[in-house]
Amino acid sequence: MISGEAVFWAYDVALGVLFIEAARVGAEMPADLRPSGWPELEQGLRTQALGGSSSAVLLDDFAVEQREVLLSCIPEAARRIEARGGVSREEVSTWPDLEESATSFLRGAEHIAAAPLVELAQALVDLAAGTLSPAPAKRYWYYGTPKGRIVQGG
Repeated sequence: MISGEAVFWAYDVALGVLFIEAARVGAEMPADLRPSGWPELEQGLRTQALGGSSSAVLLDDFAVEQREVLLSCIPEAARRIEARGGVSREEVSTWPDLEESATSFLRGAEHIAAAPLVELAQALVDLAAGTLSPAPAKRYWYYGTPKGRIVQGG
């Protein structure tokens, strides 16, 4: 995840789950509240979710309206996931977005806990706002792991 000069890493499984849920949140918004660029944003979220670790998410590349909608959908997605107690493989197996099996998408996990996803969502909002706390020198925050935020690099 990159915004300006700020960077953090995100576990692709957690980011994928969060982005699919955020796309659902946005799709449920009244059409008049979604920006004209919503179809591209929705497709981008789903593509990023399914693409895994193959690319970076550059928040600065989003149009202002798309970024605003994204940053309103992400916390709501996290709230929904937290209310469900996380995401199970059984739930993921019902997602029409997946072109692969739930087992592959979740990298063999039976359940993705809510806490790391909520923490990742807050980090995205903080990153966009420029309020993300800096990682230790020459290292990066890595969000969304089963253990929560960890430090990488060095």
